[in-house]
Amino acid sequence: MQVVFAKGSSVVTTPDGGRHPVTGGQHWPSDDPVVLAAPGLFTSDARFGVSYSVAPPELSEPPVETATARPGEKRAAVKRG
Repeated sequence: MQVVFAKGSSVVTTPDGGRHPVTGGQHWPSDDPVVLAAPGLFTSDARFGVSYSVAPPELSEPPVETATARPGEKRAAVKRG
């Protein structure tokens, strides 16, 4: 069985008229009618289904690269042309 994780909370209406509450982090079968009715609400990224008190390094976001140098920091120059 393939499993997907809810990225957020919502109420999903399925084609049969059913209304189903979905809570962020819940895991659902990927072929469930709720998932098929709202595919953008779900992901296969397990970070949305993991509980932790301190984010393990492999689950945290990569650091954001700084576009400009900090005061006193030297950057390598690239010549174009």
